[in-house]
Amino acid sequence: MGAVLSQLSLRQGMVLALLIKLVIAALLPMTGDEAYFVLWGRQLDYGYYDHPPMAGWMTGLMLQLSEHPVIIRMPGIATELLIALGLYAQWHRYDADKARLLALLFLFSPLSLIFVFTLTDTGCMLFAAASSFAAAEALRQATLATGQAHGAKAYAWSVAAGVALGLAFLSKYFAVFLGLAYLIYFVAVNRSVWRLGLTLVLVAIPFGLVNLYWNYNHCWTNLLFNLVNRNRSESGIQWLDVFSYVGMMAYVVIPPLAWSWWRSWRAQPSLPAELLEGARLARVIVLTALLGFLIVSLKKTIGLHWVLWFYPMVLMALYSTPLAQWRRWLGWMGWLSSLHVLVVVAILLVPYNFWQHQPKVAKELLAATEAPALLAAARYQAVSEAGLSASEASSLPVATQGYSWASVLSYQLKHPVMVIGPGSKYARQDDFWTDFQALDGRSVLIYLKRPREIATVSAWFAKTQLLEVNYRGQLYAFALAQDFNYPTYKSQVLMPVRDKFYAIPDWLPAANCPVTQRYFGDAANTSVLP
Repeated sequence: MGAVLSQLSLRQGMVLALLIKLVIAALLPMTGDEAYFVLWGRQLDYGYYDHPPMAGWMTGLMLQLSEHPVIIRMPGIATELLIALGLYAQWHRYDADKARLLALLFLFSPLSLIFVFTLTDTGCMLFAAASSFAAAEALRQATLATGQAHGAKAYAWSVAAGVALGLAFLSKYFAVFLGLAYLIYFVAVNRSVWRLGLTLVLVAIPFGLVNLYWNYNHCWTNLLFNLVNRNRSESGIQWLDVFSYVGMMAYVVIPPLAWSWWRSWRAQPSLPAELLEGARLARVIVLTALLGFLIVSLKKTIGLHWVLWFYPMVLMALYSTPLAQWRRWLGWMGWLSSLHVLVVVAILLVPYNFWQHQPKVAKELLAATEAPALLAAARYQAVSEAGLSASEASSLPVATQGYSWASVLSYQLKHPVMVIGPGSKYARQDDFWTDFQALDGRSVLIYLKRPREIATVSAWFAKTQLLEVNYRGQLYAFALAQDFNYPTYKSQVLMPVRDKFYAIPDWLPAANCPVTQRYFGDAANTSVLP
């Protein structure tokens, strides 16, 4: 495997990686997060409840072509290919063979190869890499320039790095670690080029202001979610999360790579002078990200996908490693990635019959892939058991009690599925989209994960009836809930939701809060957070 990969041209490697990604993207059912961002793409905005808007923008662009999963996933499929091209473009003028191996190593690392998702991380990965490439090129141009001036090219690349940093921030807040690394580098590590750093930062700032302006007009929700609401239940140091993060880093930055990286850090790099600062910047970025996520892990679990954005910088910092070592790395990385791909594809190819005797997996698989038929069966049951007419059953709005399933069902049904009940602290964008006042007195068909959940929803309706639907050997529960009682729902659900998720600290100025204004007439709820 290693010999085969090392002999591939970059074009051949990209074609092979693309084919593998397309197979995985075609076989994989739409995940809850991806379906949630499809909802964003259907209702484009410049910000959303829990994250900046880039995932919605990327998905919305793909929706102009098709709602097929492969098309929706195309930004995720293309991201690693583009990063590999960027790595090659940055280094090929000095050693084309080493640049090819570096790009192939990135492309065929396990997580790069199987990543096919259009998520908030997708934009962060793409634009963080683009920013670091542009910043390194700005430093190269500055080194080549004569006299005191860095030259117009250095400033042009610095502007490009700032734009890409801003776009990374509009993808995910963790891009702040990249911005912090730039500050450390240009202020403390290499102050001689501080003007380039200042240019980069000034260009990036307006992108952050866009996010602040959206928060100012929308209850400060994605700032409160990321800094307050998602962390309320956690107190003290979460040692299990810390150890999990360290183990995950041993997996992402695999130990032989990490050891060589450390040796490269300590040794005098054998690089052309104009590349030294780019490699040093890459090391600062990696160390800043590693330390930043370690600090975050003291309080919360670090997701594996959160750390993928700085993996290209790890490889950039290793560029001075001898060519033979790159070939060895590519060899064992190829075997490791082959194992990952075989396992993933094997799982995705397992027929449904295999899961029939594992009801939890089978039920979720069917609901994630065959929702239209499942809902049609539930509406038919509403006619046969509850006496509704066919037209009444077909016009019933659909709801779930969880945001993930609401997104998955909405993606398949191609019309909105609301979230009813208090929900969780995650993915509350539906709070902005669903007006429960308009449902007063109406009937709703509610998908239940368990039959006993009907006891919860029955408090908000005059009458509820459990519908148990047998679909392909699995039993599903729905609640036919009639005559929605909005005043009761407001007092039992909406008021606690307001106090828990939309309480704006009094030190934050707020122009508007559409959720509290809709139900309580407040321009903004400024009650102090506990």
